[in-house]
Amino acid sequence: MKNMIFDGKDFAQEKERELKRKVDELRRKGVVPKLVSILADDSKESALYVSLKAKFSQRIGVIFDIHQFTVGTKTREIVTDIQKANANSLVHGIMIQLPVENQGEILPAISPTKDVDCLTEENLGLIVIGRPRFLPATVNAVMEIIKYALGHLGHMFEEEKWLKGKTVCIVGASIIVGKPLAMVLSDLGATVIICRSTTGRLSEFTQKADVLISATGAIDLVKKEMVKEGAIVIDVGISKLLRDGKFRVVGDVSKNVLEKTSFLTPVPGGVGPVTVACLFENLLLASQVFDPVKQGTFRRT
Repeated sequence: MKNMIFDGKDFAQEKERELKRKVDELRRKGVVPKLVSILADDSKESALYVSLKAKFSQRIGVIFDIHQFTVGTKTREIVTDIQKANANSLVHGIMIQLPVENQGEILPAISPTKDVDCLTEENLGLIVIGRPRFLPATVNAVMEIIKYALGHLGHMFEEEKWLKGKTVCIVGASIIVGKPLAMVLSDLGATVIICRSTTGRLSEFTQKADVLISATGAIDLVKKEMVKEGAIVIDVGISKLLRDGKFRVVGDVSKNVLEKTSFLTPVPGGVGPVTVACLFENLLLASQVFDPVKQGTFRRT
């Protein structure tokens, strides 16, 4: 199969149906998963991202509680709100809609057991040692998409180390995507190359990749000549581009890359919808680490 364009919306809808089924089961046991979203940014983009998650939560039957703060709100006030959510046994997940001022003080306030976005030091550290409590939603989405691509392209792989023998190049070394993704894919058997803004001769590294992942937000960074013939290309970058007087969402990967790939994720409609679904999978995982009889008793090892 050549030049396959991934349908992230369809993939996410399948996950959504499964999530709704699991939420219904939890509700019958007396557990209603609840996610608190902290919004302290007045940008239209942040409002849009939060609204997409709110709509998803309604469709699967979980509670999505938005705690909105005006720009300039004192950090102490936001931290106090997070601490209250930490102590509330009916709240299973807490996330911060980034960007937020003073995130170095705000993110550590989240209880690691409710950190469904996997941004706390403890949860990131657990990834490093190969014992993740949660995976960042985008990391999990990319991992699932790669496995899906390999399966549909007819690749044979072992279940445990299913990336054995594959070379993966990640462009972008953020703590949200690039760094944890590199750890996870390495643990799955891949040889991982990670590139950043200081990497010289970028194409020398990208051309070696069986799987190329770009997560920079740099428009058209990845061009056809930078891609290995038949590579799987995952575009995680999201940018706004003004064309014909209208803003359009675009990714890191140029359209002509499709000519050389076996599998490509588009922007929009690729990684994004799957990421939202993976976030709520983390919420359901968090909601099950509490004993429904003794609310608040952590029982995950």
